[in-house]
Amino acid sequence: MPNPILRTLNHSVTCRRGRTFLCLCAVWCAGLVSVRAQISDLNAFSPYTMYGIGDMAVGGSAFNRSMGGAGIAVRDPHAFNYRNPASMSAIPRQSAIFNFAGEGKNIYAKSDAASTSYNTFNIHDLGLAVPLGKGVGLGFSLTPVSSVGYTSRIVAQNADITENIGSTVYNYAGDGGITQVAMSLGVNVTPRFSLGASMNYWFGNIERQYNAMVTSYLGSETYRNVVSSENQNLSKILFTLGAQYVFKVGKNNALAVGVTYQPKVTASVKQTRLTLSYSNSVADTVYSGVSRWNMDIPGKVGAGIYFQSRKLGVAFDYSRQNWSGAFEIPKDQDITLGAQQDYRLGFSYTPNRYDIRNALNRWTYKAGLRYGDSYLSKAGHRLHDAAVSVGVDFALKKGSFSKVGIGVEYGERGSRAAGQIRERYFNIFAALSLFGQDYWFVRPKYN
Repeated sequence: MPNPILRTLNHSVTCRRGRTFLCLCAVWCAGLVSVRAQISDLNAFSPYTMYGIGDMAVGGSAFNRSMGGAGIAVRDPHAFNYRNPASMSAIPRQSAIFNFAGEGKNIYAKSDAASTSYNTFNIHDLGLAVPLGKGVGLGFSLTPVSSVGYTSRIVAQNADITENIGSTVYNYAGDGGITQVAMSLGVNVTPRFSLGASMNYWFGNIERQYNAMVTSYLGSETYRNVVSSENQNLSKILFTLGAQYVFKVGKNNALAVGVTYQPKVTASVKQTRLTLSYSNSVADTVYSGVSRWNMDIPGKVGAGIYFQSRKLGVAFDYSRQNWSGAFEIPKDQDITLGAQQDYRLGFSYTPNRYDIRNALNRWTYKAGLRYGDSYLSKAGHRLHDAAVSVGVDFALKKGSFSKVGIGVEYGERGSRAAGQIRERYFNIFAALSLFGQDYWFVRPKYN
């Protein structure tokens, strides 16, 4: 049987469009409305999200996550690939792909002084891809860009404060994040060479709160407590360009290479700040105002390679984005900004996708590794993130390209050196992909 990548070079089907396409668009839009509030606040839990726009999402679909998130060169006619807009051109004519995925996460963080754990559940991705013609595909997707979520309580250890003032406790909290809605277009320039472009709309709110609570040794309200809240709102349109080229290797093997580029842009951030000082339940406004400041969203480059035979798939990605000078961090935090780099390696294996007797042979088994340098450094030490993942994809029914994917990931970020906090996390993700030809685009033989 032909290789799925090679099949896209001369793929031809017969089916119908019309009302089915409109129904799919309605389903996607309804999903967008219902999950927007959830996905824009990802309920992350990490002290490292105190800075900037928080944790950067791994990116890609949940199906990619089982392969370490690799996918810049992956070209699959039956899957929605968010990693490269050029892959939209692989969608078969008069079909459709609908993706939905969720993710659960357990995080255990430990420093020299304390430890904590937390569980979260979030929408991972939502996507709809349709063909516009032979070798032309259009996709819409909703994915996270970054997430913020933390709580921190610090008891003053300074002897001058504790002896002369009293017990002082500082509380910090933050939540929110940035979400991306993207429209991607891919075109086959030649049977083997594809170009794509994506218009990405970033939007979201990040809210941070701070308060200082003083309990005087004098037993009276001698000192006033302070409460401060800060809301940052960001919205900006960005663009991603992509390209893929497929080489035929032997009779049934294919080797694809891909590149992506996101140009640098400057986003205007609206910041609303309110600071109150209160005593005996009476509050005075210390500061209330709205300001704007510019944040640079740096350019991002990525490259990937993907090999696929009848049974085996191997993918490798590299990406880099330099955040140096993108925004300011208070000097007393001992935090510096730098380049975020990611290395991703993934494998997939399908024993026999056409086996009519043993369903397990039709399943696709996946494994992946990823390693990255965060854009944050603490006391001159770069924050590293490493993870391994495994997963499996299986069809909803025999002969169907609609599928379910389940995967798990275990990773570690940071260390306990140089005052860092070590985080260990366990993710589980589940995804559903509905392929249009299986259900909606079959031409009836009888009226």
